[in-house]
Amino acid sequence: AHLEVNRQSSSMAKPWEECHTKIETNAEYEKIIAYKGMTCMEVHAGWCGPSTAIIPTLKKLQWDMIEDRSMGLQFVCANSDKIDAFEEYKERSKPLYVIYRAGAQVSLIDGNNTIELKTYIESNAPAAADCKED
Repeated sequence: AHLEVNRQSSSMAKPWEECHTKIETNAEYEKIIAYKGMTCMEVHAGWCGPSTAIIPTLKKLQWDMIEDRSMGLQFVCANSDKIDAFEEYKERSKPLYVIYRAGAQVSLIDGNNTIELKTYIESNAPAAADCKED
């Protein structure tokens, strides 16, 4: 099951809130990355917020990979100002995508490189059935 943390359900939700789970604490970070499937985490500085340019790619990936193919994948948006693991990215204005699998970082994609992000996720996302909690 996907972890639901601060997901907005308002009809007036911002575009990224439709496909990202938003985290802002160390505890939320630890819980999210423990997911056995793949976690695609956009890391952003608090002052600049998440990227809206990548939303169409994320929505397509969400539909193709999660809804259509039942892959074990979640999208997360993390505020680097509030999470210790992202100390080195606090002043960064360029988006950064950190990919995790079962608690371990497996890839880092710098900037809104939609082709690299899409290719990596499509090639490496596990089936949802393989991500069940014990």
